[in-house]
Amino acid sequence: MSQAITIRFFRGIVLTAGDFTLFAGETLRTVKKLKRRFGLFLKQCEAIGVTSTMVVLMAAAFLGAVMGFQFYTAFHRFGAEALLGGSVGVSLFRELAPIMTAIMVSGRAGAAMAAEIATMRVTEQIDALEVMGINPVEYLVMPRVAAGLVMMPLLGIMFAVAASLAAAALTCGVLDLSLPVFWAQFRRWVDAEDILLHCGLKSAVFGLLLTWIACYCGFNAKGGAGSVGKATQTTVVVTFLAVLFCDYILTTILPYGFAILTFI
Repeated sequence: MSQAITIRFFRGIVLTAGDFTLFAGETLRTVKKLKRRFGLFLKQCEAIGVTSTMVVLMAAAFLGAVMGFQFYTAFHRFGAEALLGGSVGVSLFRELAPIMTAIMVSGRAGAAMAAEIATMRVTEQIDALEVMGINPVEYLVMPRVAAGLVMMPLLGIMFAVAASLAAAALTCGVLDLSLPVFWAQFRRWVDAEDILLHCGLKSAVFGLLLTWIACYCGFNAKGGAGSVGKATQTTVVVTFLAVLFCDYILTTILPYGFAILTFI
């Protein structure tokens, strides 16, 4: 009995992965029609990026302040407070900013996206689009995926900058660290590669993931009103796991990650 359950479980994973791949491929085939849906694209840029700005900035301020305090407490024991600026910058731009931004945007915009499309599915609005000769993937999915790809890197870099400022404000304004020392070490260790390649590229990949997963879960909702809540729940959980998994993969192949490859 348990063997049959295990087989069904893995069979479901394989079928879902294949279905998601076909869904992503259909989305990519409609990218050439983005110009025709440019208004929807801008609307989704506002929904994903602009309306998430305050949430991202608040989370960045709290995280940066906590990081500054904890790093200062640890480094102060060894008289190495001068290393705080570089440590904060590298931690934020390489790892924490892309991941935290993806989590915040997924919980706000991703869940709303899945609920909206799932509601359209259960109320047969997507079927109505098909009857009118409108490709629902082109109309509903492609603008959202493109907006996630464009807006997430901007949000990720903004998160890292805001958190760095919060860490500097706490450690230099409240604690006893010199501001020139903080920024000197910050500029020494944080370079364009960290900002564009690690933070920007990771955020772009996470933006694709969270919008694709949200649209897929909403697009394939079945049943009544309960399926809307299930699609939203699945979107948040799967996005979190997918972001963490892809972060590990990207960290191993991007610069500074080759040491991890030795353990694979």
